[in-house]
Formats: sequence, C-alpha cells, structure tokens
Amino acid sequence: MKRIFTLLCIVCIFTQAYAWKPQFAGHRGSYRGVENTEEAMMNGINHYGYTGLEIDVKTTSDGEYVCWHDDDLSRVGHNVSIPYSKFADIKDLTLTQTRSGVQYTAKILTVDRYLEICKENNVFPIIELKWAVGINSNDMSRFPGLYKLIEKHGLVEEARILTSMQPSLEYVRTNYPALQCQFLCYEVTQARYEWCKQWGINPSVQTGGLTKAMARKCHEAGMEVACWTVNSSSDYVKHGEMGCTTMTCDYLVPADMPELADVDWEALSPTPPLDNLYVTPLFNYSETAGNLPENFPTTKSGSYVNAQEAAFIDGVFYMADYSARKVVAVDTTGKIWEPGIEYANLRHGICRDDAGNLILLTSPDAKVPSQLTVFKAEDNSEHAIEITLNNNAQTHFPTASGDIFSAAGGYVYFFPNNLNFVEVVKIANGKFVSTTSCEVSLKGTAGYVIPIDNNPNHFIYQIRGNGYHLYKNGDKGSYLTSPNGTTAPARNNTYGGALFQLNGHDMFVYTSGAHYKGGWTVRDMTSAEQTPMYTQEQLGNGGYNANASVGAFFWWERLDSVTVNLYEYCLGHGIAGWELSAEPHKIRVKDFTLSESNITIHKGETANIQAIITPSDAADQDVTWRYSPSNRSSKLSSNGLTATFTSTKVETYKITATLGDFKAECVVNVVDPTTGVEDVEATIDETSKSIQDGRLIIKHGQQVYNVLGQQIR
Repeated sequence: MKRIFTLLCIVCIFTQAYAWKPQFAGHRGSYRGVENTEEAMMNGINHYGYTGLEIDVKTTSDGEYVCWHDDDLSRVGHNVSIPYSKFADIKDLTLTQTRSGVQYTAKILTVDRYLEICKENNVFPIIELKWAVGINSNDMSRFPGLYKLIEKHGLVEEARILTSMQPSLEYVRTNYPALQCQFLCYEVTQARYEWCKQWGINPSVQTGGLTKAMARKCHEAGMEVACWTVNSSSDYVKHGEMGCTTMTCDYLVPADMPELADVDWEALSPTPPLDNLYVTPLFNYSETAGNLPENFPTTKSGSYVNAQEAAFIDGVFYMADYSARKVVAVDTTGKIWEPGIEYANLRHGICRDDAGNLILLTSPDAKVPSQLTVFKAEDNSEHAIEITLNNNAQTHFPTASGDIFSAAGGYVYFFPNNLNFVEVVKIANGKFVSTTSCEVSLKGTAGYVIPIDNNPNHFIYQIRGNGYHLYKNGDKGSYLTSPNGTTAPARNNTYGGALFQLNGHDMFVYTSGAHYKGGWTVRDMTSAEQTPMYTQEQLGNGGYNANASVGAFFWWERLDSVTVNLYEYCLGHGIAGWELSAEPHKIRVKDFTLSESNITIHKGETANIQAIITPSDAADQDVTWRYSPSNRSSKLSSNGLTATFTSTKVETYKITATLGDFKAECVVNVVDPTTGVEDVEATIDETSKSIQDGRLIIKHGQQVYNVLGQQIR
C-alpha cells in the first residue's frame, strides 16, 4: 500500500558551537596488538587515528633501546630480563598477548624503528623513561644515546620525554633544553606544581588526579597539562574542560569524540584556602569509655596483646598477633571475629597496598623477612610470595603502596632494626621482582615508612623517638617539610602517619602526645608555615602498659575533594574513625541513579530522564548532563535533576549524568517511526484535521494519527 499523504518539513536545530579537540596519543601504541610493538603502533595510527604514540623504553645489556614497559618479558611468554640480556638474545622472540579476547603476536620493537614510524606517519613521540640500567634517577648515562636517536630522525622538537623520576627530568631539562618534558604523576599537588613551574616541565596526570583549581594554576603558569589513560567519553569531556591538551588512550576513537567548547577559565578557580578543618567522629572505642570490643587487649594478659599493627580494608581492621600467631578482624561496630586465621610463622607485620590487597609477614626466621602471605582483594585468594632483602634484620612494621597484583606492580617497604637502609621490594603480577636499598642517615628500632606516589625513591620514614624524615631520591636528613616550610612535626615517641590531599592542600597526619594513647595532629604542608590545623586528644587515660613501644596506624579514604575519612588503630585503646573536611559536615550522596537506563523513542519525540539522588536531601544536587555522539540534529536540555532529549536523526545515544564522583548512564535509541507502520487510507476534510502543538493531527473514525501515519491514540 502507498501512503496517501506526504509531509516535507525542514527542522533546524542549532546547538552550541564547539572550538577544539585535544591531541590524542596511543598508549603503548594502541590496544590492537601486543603493547609497545609495531602492530600496535600502526593500528594506533590507521585504525584509531592517533596523532601521537606513547612508548616505554628499556635498555639491553649491550646498549640497544627497546620499547617495553617491564623489566622482563614474562607477561608475553618469556622469562627473560631485558636489562641483563643482549639484544640478539631477544630480538627474534615471539611475544604473545591476548587483549579483549584476541590473541596477538609480535617481535620486540626497537626505539629506532619506533621513531622511524613516527617520522614516516607525522605523529609525535612520547617516550616514557622506565627504571633500567643506565636510565634511572641516579644514572642517566645511556640517555645521550637515546637523544642521538631522536636527533637522527629529526624529532627533537616533537618528542616528549615522560617519566615519574624527577631527577631524570631535571637532567634532561638541564642538558637537552630543546626537548619537551612531562612529569608523570597520579595527582598534581602543590609541591609538584611548584617543582614543575620551577623547571619548566609540564605535568601528565592520571585521570581523576587533576582539580579545576590546579588546572587553572598550571595554565596560568604557562604549563600544558596532559592526562592518561583516557578511555571514556566522560573522562574526555571532564579533562578537556579543564584544558588538558594531550590525552593518552588505549582505544578511544578521536573521531567519535565531540569538539569541546573553549575552556571556561573563570570557572577554574584558584586553590581555595583552608581556613579551618572540621572533624566529626565516625566511631570511637576507648578503654576509659568501657566500650572496647570484647576481649580487646589492654594488658599482657589480653588475648591479642601483641597485635601491634593493623590494616584497614572495607570497614574491617585486620590485626596481626605475632604471639598467638593469629590474624584477628574487628569491624567498626566493635565486633571481633573469632577464631581468626592462624599462621605458624606470623610476625609483627600486616599491611595493605592501595588496591586493598592484605599483606602478612610470615617468615620462618623473625630476623630475615623472606616470605609474604597475601590475600588478593579481587577474590580473597591466598598467595605465598618469596622475597629477598639486600640487608636483613628484624622488621616490625612493613607498609605498601600501589597494586602488587597489577602489571605495573607495587612496593612493600621494610625498615630493618638498627640498619640505616629502607628496603623497597617491588612485586608485580603477584610475584617478587627486585629489592632496592635506600640508604638513610638515621637508624633505630621499629621504624615506619609512609610511601608517596607508589615511588620507591620517595617516602617518609619515621624512627621511634626521632620524628619524621623525608627521603626523595636520596636522604634529605631533615624533618618532613614542604618546599617553603621550616617547621617540622614535633618529635615524639609514638609513630604512625598518613598523607592525603584536602581542598587542593597536602595534609600530613601523624601521632602526637605521649604514652601511645592514640592522639594525633594534622598539619597543612602546603602552607609555608606548615600550619597545624587540628589536634585530636588521646583515646584513653592510660598508656599501653605491656609494651610501651607502639603507637597508632592510620588509613584514609577520599569521599570527595574536600572530605576524607581517617581510621586509626591504637594498641591498647581500640579503634576510631573521623571525618575530616574543609567544609562543615553535610549530608553526603550515597547513591546516584537515573529513572531510565534504556529508552526507545521516535525521531522528533522527547525522552525525559530523572536523576535520583540517595538520600534525597543530600547537600550536593549539582547534576551535570552530557550526551554522545554530539550532532546538530540532537538537543539535550536540563533543569537540575530532570533532562529532556530530542533528535531528528536515527541514532543510538548515551546520556551521561555526573554528580561529584558518581556517574549514571541511559541509552536512548532513536528510531524511524515509519518503519514497520502500515499505511492508512483516510479521507481528509476540514473537520478531520487539526493543528495540535504545531503538528498536523488526522482523525479516522475513533483513531488519531500524526502526519507520518503513526497511530497516537
């Protein structure tokens, strides 16, 4: 049947005009192919359309520069060390890697060939310096050879040298000023901003580690800000709106990304002041209050008298009682879990890495840390990991950073008694990799290490009775201080501490007071004066009578940019938690969803979507709405919690609503209303047609149709 009516209409929908897109660089080439190989590079160029290619560089024992991230090739099928192998021994090895269900094979790629690819295809190189023989914080002897390769291919002006090793970047900036330098970091803190500004180095920050305030400061100082690894349209828009001009991606397709509006620099306010610190108790168990968990130790007769260290994971404190050889768990309600987990060789140490993997020190010899027992956060599976330290002595309290089950790995820090070495053990893919010995100027008993940025050469070490000291690519031999500060945290006989960022400020919490009673002070390290913002009084009246050598252990978790939760385990006084905020206490968002997750509408019709905030009276109600793909045939408008979307183009769209750190999505399928609709024959006269809401409506008996022949009632 043929239609008896036809409507020709032209609808013009004008949306916001967009101005720019950032540069896109393929992370290790791209996700299509074995990482850091020629296939991944060429697919990054031809399949994804990247205009830059990022690689990691390692050096072989005979001085060849190759593209690879790890020290060895174990992830791609070969237990072979790159720094200690000749290039001839590895150049013909077949590398195998499965990515998104597809198995790829390749040969190792030289940096020489990589630079040739960049030159031939007019893309810029990003070369990340990794820990390798001859290229590291303390030894840049092989960098001149790398520079000669860059110079050989005529890419000195285009090349960007990227690394987290600050001394290496200082060397490059001093000796090769024509090269662009990028500082790889997880978060742009005030101290890192000051250093980048001083050296003329651009920050390259992990997604989520850049605040609007810091973005503005960087741009006002003339820095270009890059970010990694951007694999979603929401991260692309978020960081683009903060002026990130280079984005490193695994598989994001630049052509699918909308152009971005000019950066609203007025909205990127300067670093806000930290005039006050608001502290709200979450829970508190103290000996004097009489509400300690049942059987919680207070004297030598206690069941867990020697549970001297604890790790906090998902609302549970895990304590290692080396006398009873038992791990005991206590939740924040005070409930103690019995009987615990027993280990014949359990020592003092228990800690967690940043990913929530629980790490126990379970060595047969108390004075030779040689074995870890680890519970993987992902599935709670148990793993035994053999380790080797360069300098052995009894270690009481190990700490950790990073993710020891990731390919990049993490670190476990040991401070052996009466030795002036901090032993930094690298673990990747759940396996021991290596140990680095960091010489410090002081030694003592029961030392404690506070990691910084998952960097083996950057940490705070604390010695009982001798305060907190900074190690940064070498021992500074002084109390922890900010770049402009002179005032250090006071000496005391307790220990324990944590670093976190609050409202753009670097904050340091450390134990204070006497007799190990759980008191602490938090200090603003960003300010030149290193201002003490708040001091928490002790948890109890009496000290730990059995062994007055143990203080407190802290863990913190970020709620948002202005609020963290702080958790403390204090032997003999129980567990406690506080909310620390730069703003007065407010009702916070617990959940964020949309009224619809999938909608089908006809082109020209409207989809209505409601944002649902739990609890409904939460202080933050500022919902941001976006959609993709962006085109001139579609329009999204919002009024707070409600958004409406229309499109005259048959397309599948994704509506994204963002509220702080929460994100919710709805898929809108726009279809052609004429598809599958039978024609209707009707006799039209003046009484059977009308104009309603700007549309022609046709009546046929008791049925009503729009001008496209779709029955609407």
